[in-house]
Amino acid sequence: MSEEVPVHANDILVLIVVSILGGFLLAAWTLPPALAFDFAVSVLAGTVLMAFLLFIPVMGVRLFIDDYRDDGSSG
Repeated sequence: MSEEVPVHANDILVLIVVSILGGFLLAAWTLPPALAFDFAVSVLAGTVLMAFLLFIPVMGVRLFIDDYRDDGSSG
């Protein structure tokens, strides 16, 4: 499979937003939300975990959307 997948700025923006929200939800699930160092570290760890795990699914969804748009415009 030699087809390259270009990464667009919108893809990275969606990944960042989803990762931050997911990181906050993971942190809130494990610790009570508070303005504390432990909660901030938990949010950061959750955000990194979400970004790592969601990069491929976000890119896959974008590829499916691009394929759908290409099929709709050609047919």
